[in-house]
Amino acid sequence: MATDPSSLRLIGAILTITVGFITLYFTRRNERLEWNERFAAHLLSWILIAKGIGNTAVDYTIRQVETNGFIDQGMWQLGLGITWMMDFIFSGGLMCLALVFPIPLLRKSSHMKVAIGFILGLMLLRVVSQVVGFGVTLFQLPGLGYFFSGLIWGSVYVKFRLMDEFRSLESSRNIANVAGLLLLFHAGHVWFMWPGMLLQAEYFYYVDLFVGVTPIEVDYLWQSSYTLLIAVGLFMLSVEIYQWIKGRAEILTYILVGYFSVGLVGYGILGQGENALWWQSGSQSLEVVWTTLTSAMHFSMMRPVLMMYIILRYGLFDTTPEMKPKAKLMVIILIVIATSALLELVQALVPMNEMFSAAALGILVAFGIGWEERSFDNLMNASKQMRKGLDARWFPEFPVERMAFIRLDRVMVVLILFYILIAFVQWQTNAWYDMLLIDRGETWGSD
Repeated sequence: MATDPSSLRLIGAILTITVGFITLYFTRRNERLEWNERFAAHLLSWILIAKGIGNTAVDYTIRQVETNGFIDQGMWQLGLGITWMMDFIFSGGLMCLALVFPIPLLRKSSHMKVAIGFILGLMLLRVVSQVVGFGVTLFQLPGLGYFFSGLIWGSVYVKFRLMDEFRSLESSRNIANVAGLLLLFHAGHVWFMWPGMLLQAEYFYYVDLFVGVTPIEVDYLWQSSYTLLIAVGLFMLSVEIYQWIKGRAEILTYILVGYFSVGLVGYGILGQGENALWWQSGSQSLEVVWTTLTSAMHFSMMRPVLMMYIILRYGLFDTTPEMKPKAKLMVIILIVIATSALLELVQALVPMNEMFSAAALGILVAFGIGWEERSFDNLMNASKQMRKGLDARWFPEFPVERMAFIRLDRVMVVLILFYILIAFVQWQTNAWYDMLLIDRGETWGSD
């Protein structure tokens, strides 16, 4: 029986990293992408890779803290440092992504330089503040990535989803769906908490987001970004219900209705009991079980699955006859990993013996492969058009050499390794322990 919650977190991290490397492999071989689509595909790859590494570090940190606590010279500092550094890449990458995909907001190459310079400067500021011992402060602008994605993707979604029926071409529907799905990828776990925000429940307003490692003003700013995302999500939900009534429902319609309905049910569970955080899982209490089925599921499985759907459905993969068999093989590998994660989730909640577990895994894998056979061609043949019929001013053209994207990949490899090195130095110098003592003004473990 596998009841260790770390199993689900680790499989989710492996799935996320795998999707990232697969995306990078197929993107570099796709010759038909526009400049903003190619930039977006490379960003998506490294966002997923960094997030997968960060999720692995999260799991390691949680197990270290649960076993030994926040001890002096503890290896929890290495995991926490890597987690925080990878989140810098994740949030910075998503901000860049929102500026170029599905609609490029950058109109000139000079705009791109300014935007990338600002985001790199913010990442540098965050790293420097960590290295010099300031800890997690307001100067790092925590939650800025949520503000970025909520405002930009939310605005793009509304603009193209609410085009009148005669102008609502396939391109505009695809753009709206991509913007909505990307926002769902980033904010889905937040949307589960919408009743808590509206009804002033403790599980939203008084939850300690980072288990005491951040000051209250940082938590306040982070929760402010959550509030914005919930407001945007509720507006999107109302738009999708309106479109549903008019007979123009999309896959995003059903996903949004599902997420917000699950959040409403969750209020009846979390609104009356103790707080349960996204990283908790297992069968300790009803609240934790519910969090496992919602927030932990979103982090572990829905994020990589959503991203794989976007990449396949909207043409970021190279799907020429030569590469198509390889793409199908990669999808099958992902299905096996995803079904393993699903089984780990079931095992974490419902005890079962090893024989039954093996049989269930075989059935799930067979079902997943059968679904892939039926659905893969539909995804490949679906409309991927995002420019046809729309004003050309939406899609400014300026030359971006292919070598620039190769350099981007090299820079990201160096950046990830450099951030891991910084986290290692922080562990060796006991930096996180010292910073947290200063922030708390007390000794760890005291009453």
